[in-house]
Amino acid sequence: MLFDTEFLIHLTRKPGSSWQGRATAYLAAHSPDLYTSRVCWMEFAAGREHRDEVDRDLGRFAVLEVDESVAWQASRLARTLGPAGLHIGDNDLWIAATALNFGLPVVSNNKKHFGRVPGLDLRSY
Repeated sequence: MLFDTEFLIHLTRKPGSSWQGRATAYLAAHSPDLYTSRVCWMEFAAGREHRDEVDRDLGRFAVLEVDESVAWQASRLARTLGPAGLHIGDNDLWIAATALNFGLPVVSNNKKHFGRVPGLDLRSY
């Protein structure tokens, strides 16, 4: 499973918050194969002061890099979604392309964007 930035932020909120509890419960009940994308890593890191915080908070997630095959997948999505007026934003386009390229579902509550991506397995928590 590829965990979106929204999930990662909820997971690392103050213990006891409702979103933190939901994210923690979802993680405990699902796949031990935990992935995120480099784009999610960047978005998450933008909200942290120090690199060691990012490494600590995301240490259990394998980070999937953007490479040529992910870029190709992103170009296909842009070609499909753009002309149809279904823009999802550049970062979410890259995240969806990464998930599709690696054959992974995306764990996110952002149905508005990820729900527009053909063939993407979206899982809410």
